[in-house]
Amino acid sequence: MSKKENVDVDKEIERLSRKSNINMKKFEDSFQTRLKKLDDDIDKVMNNKIKTFDDNKKITSDYLNIDYKDDTINRYREKLKKI
Repeated sequence: MSKKENVDVDKEIERLSRKSNINMKKFEDSFQTRLKKLDDDIDKVMNNKIKTFDDNKKITSDYLNIDYKDDTINRYREKLKKI
């Protein structure tokens, strides 16, 4: 009898199965971590875009609410009329 014949097949299958399950769990955890990081990055970019949009909207609303009787604006209008 050689050494290979003494190997218990059920124990070997159990050992390999356990090792595979551990590797699968590690892979799953790694994948979930990457997905969470990607979600966080997407949220960060979206919040930045929303903030930028709100800032631009505020600038536009400020521009539209300029008091047209302001002396500075009247002077610029006068200069533009001369040109």
